[in-house]
Parts: sequence; C-alpha cells; structure tokens
Amino acid sequence: MFDVLITSLTFILIIVIAYFLKRVKVLKKSDANILATIIMNVTLPCALLTSANGITLDMTILILIAVGILSNVIMILVGYGFAYKERPVIKGTYMINVSGYNIGNFVLPFVQSFFPGMGVVYLCSFDIGNALMGLGITYALADHVASGQSDFHLKDVLKKLFSSIPFDVYLLIFIMAIFQIEFPSYILSMATTIGAGNSFLAMMMIGLMLEIKVSHSEAYHVVKIIVLRIVGTLILSGIIFIVLPLPLLAKEILTMALCAPLSTVSAVFSQKIGYSGDMPATANSLSIIISIVCMITLLLIFI
Repeated sequence: MFDVLITSLTFILIIVIAYFLKRVKVLKKSDANILATIIMNVTLPCALLTSANGITLDMTILILIAVGILSNVIMILVGYGFAYKERPVIKGTYMINVSGYNIGNFVLPFVQSFFPGMGVVYLCSFDIGNALMGLGITYALADHVASGQSDFHLKDVLKKLFSSIPFDVYLLIFIMAIFQIEFPSYILSMATTIGAGNSFLAMMMIGLMLEIKVSHSEAYHVVKIIVLRIVGTLILSGIIFIVLPLPLLAKEILTMALCAPLSTVSAVFSQKIGYSGDMPATANSLSIIISIVCMITLLLIFI
C-alpha cells in the first residue's frame, strides 16, 4: 500500500508542478501541444514497443482487443443517444467525448509501475482496439454526424488511422505477434531508454492541460458527459467481472483502462468537427481529476 501511495503521489506531484509552472507563466498551456507531439511521436511509441514486444496472441488477447473496440462503440452510441435532440455539432462532440480512453498518457504509467509484464501486455491489447476507434473511426463518425453529410469515406478513416504513429506501432506489434517475431535487443535497448521518459512527459502534459473554465451554458453538457462516462464505466466493469472468461489480472487491468480520462485528442477532434467552446477541454480536465482518484483507489484494492 505504501508503494502505491508513493508512486501515485509522485505522478500527482509532477502534474501539480506543471500546473504551478503554468500559473506563474514559466510554461504556457500551449506548451502541452509540444509535449503531446513528443509523446505521441517519440516516447509513447517507444514505451509501447518495449512493453508489448514478444506478445503472444491467445484468446485472452483477442478478447481484450475486442473489448477495446466494443467499449468505444457502446459509448459512442450512448453519447449519440443522449444528445439526440441537440444540434448536429453537439451530437458529434458527445460521440467523441463520451467514448475514448487516455491509455498511453495516463493509465500506462500506472500499469508499468505496478503491473509490469502481463499487466502491460493486457493493457496494450485493450488499447489496440481503443486506438483503432479513438484515433480514426470515432472522429470520422462524429464528423459525419456533425456535418449532416450522407456520404462516408473509408479512405479518410484509414488515412487518419495510419497517420498515427502509436497506432502504426500497435499494428506492427500485432503483425509480429502473429508470426512470433521479436525485435532485436539493440532496438529494444534504445526504445527502453527513450520510452522511460514517457511517464514524466505525460504527467507534465496533463498538468499543463488542466484547466476548469466553462460557461454556464456549457456546464450542463460537461456534467452530462462526466456522468455518462462514470455510469458507463461502472456498467462495463461489472459486465467484465461477471461475464467475460478472463484471468483476474486481465479483468483488473480492463477496469483500470475503463477508468481512464477522456482521450488526449478529444478536445482537438471536437474542434475539428466544428465545436468552438471550452466544454471538451473542461470535461477532459475534470475526467483527469476523477481518474486520479479512481486509479489510486483501484490500486489500493488490487495490490
């Protein structure tokens, strides 16, 4: 229990330091975009490469990938359904923000610290399905709804997916797992060194992004999105523990994954489909605070 608290408090301290440096204007909120670029294109791919190398495909892994896809699909439908009477842009924004899980930048550092080995493999397996949806398909569906267009282009979805380096790394790991090929030791050594900085940079980025600022007219939507995510997490976690034929560790990792904050790209994608307010960023910040509490609580229960 002591180790859980120390490591968790260390992550929280990094977030607080970043937030403080932003408040005293040593760093700017826009610096989070620079960190996000470094994380998404350098440290996170290396961390994934190190953690998931040598993964062996079995029924558990395939189920976890399927859960990553289905949990997103279910929450997309929930978001659309609860915003059905809203204007198209709001419906699309709900679809993006109610679904999607920030695994690489939030949950992965915790799992790497407390569940190295199979815990990370299970998490990465879930994130393959999560990334497939969150880095392309969800955005394409939401943009389709927000624009009111009747046509849907698969080419655009695939382009968005394959332009994401973390997704490309997942795809490479998956293909190598099929043929039971492992990366050379010198590549893993370099990836390990670079990927070691992912946890620190991810928490710094979260601290810089943390900001609760929303108009009264948007506050209702923020609360609604957060409540939908919490209820969805509780129901899906219950189904996982009761129904799915998975090892206990896999169920615990899935529960932690479902408690993740909104996806890092949720605010960006919301803006791209035409939403110009502060609601996505505020919902993201609140979800981070809630997820920190949930993660510490789950770790104290599971360890």
